[in-house]
Amino acid sequence: MTRTQWMRWTRRPDPRHGALAVLSAAAVTALAVLVTLLVPPTPTAYGAGIALTGPIVRPDENPLFAIQDVLARQSAALLRGDRDGYLQAIPADDAPLREQAGRRFDSLTALRVRRWTMATADLPSQVNDAWRVPVDVGYCFADDDCTPVQLRVSTKWSVVHGRLRLAGYEQTRRPWDATALTVKEGSRVTVAGPADDPRVTPAVLDRVLRAAEAATGTDDRFAASFDGPPRRYFVYVAGEEQWKGWYAGGSANAAAYTIPLQPGASDVVVDHGTLTDSWLPTLITHEFAHVVTLGGVAPPAAAWWLTEGIATYIANGSGGELRNELPSVRSYVAAGRWDGSVTLTGPPADATFEETAACYGIALLAVTYLAQHYGEAKMLAFFTEVVRKRRPVDTAAQSVFGVPWKSISADATAAVRAAAN
Repeated sequence: MTRTQWMRWTRRPDPRHGALAVLSAAAVTALAVLVTLLVPPTPTAYGAGIALTGPIVRPDENPLFAIQDVLARQSAALLRGDRDGYLQAIPADDAPLREQAGRRFDSLTALRVRRWTMATADLPSQVNDAWRVPVDVGYCFADDDCTPVQLRVSTKWSVVHGRLRLAGYEQTRRPWDATALTVKEGSRVTVAGPADDPRVTPAVLDRVLRAAEAATGTDDRFAASFDGPPRRYFVYVAGEEQWKGWYAGGSANAAAYTIPLQPGASDVVVDHGTLTDSWLPTLITHEFAHVVTLGGVAPPAAAWWLTEGIATYIANGSGGELRNELPSVRSYVAAGRWDGSVTLTGPPADATFEETAACYGIALLAVTYLAQHYGEAKMLAFFTEVVRKRRPVDTAAQSVFGVPWKSISADATAAVRAAAN
């Protein structure tokens, strides 16, 4: 089963003046599939040798209950931290499957998995000699009292000599499923990276964790105007292989992205090759801004200017973001390439860095105008109406500002031109 998700991309910094690179929205379809499968870990009423074979399935019997039993037993082993029991459920002669399961167990436990359930989502259907059934996985890390992230996966089973066993599965591209992870945990942030990549060292993860912990103060403050601060932010630092392999893969021109998983949950992925001490705090603040403002839900495409403008506004801090992007805005406006509309839908895919930086700069200036002229609280309320509630800008402007959007847009355009002169 496939699902469409949205990524918020952060492009790499401009080497000429170290600007924070900008973000662009990209839709990505992620195939999610079962991460752990298998058979009961210890002998039971099913009979001797249960570690090597699954529950008994009689001829002409649908294996639904046997599959449910297998899934429940393996979930329990994971949650009690029983690695041997977890691996014991895997057929002994399937070395690749045992290796994948062991890596998965280690990553999930390092992330402090606290809830993990697997439930069949339909009756198994037989195709030739195999049984197929979708499975709903619910998981969350670090907190027992949490709303599990939902993941639907596909599974395939067979009955060999009257016993159920795994026939095949496709591995997901979520970081904890695809990679053995090293995990660092702070008071508000969990940072993880590939355990076998020598460039993503524990020292690198510690550096990212320090910057991320510092960023939470700013982003938590803005989160109070939305759903409140997340219980924990999750940042995955990708090596070269993981940057291409996690989720739908990172763009060659990007430095980071935030992917909403479901309402209330998002993951941030950062390319290790783009990390610099001076830029890292701004980068993380920008990504966390998407986490708190979008709340795990993809924004409407027409609101690109507002979605990106508010993230850059939050990361702007002392004004460094604006100083970095203003030269591009000036060149763009002076060349007559801007049509005067602040409601930009994003730069084209083939845009140059200067063009893209100009679009982000215009979005930042427009959001800054709203905050300065009407107050930050009303600007945030306007964002909620347009992006979170998906209401037309005209309706939102009248509701929040008491002024027609046409008038506000004209004033915002004038503010952008004034800044560009």
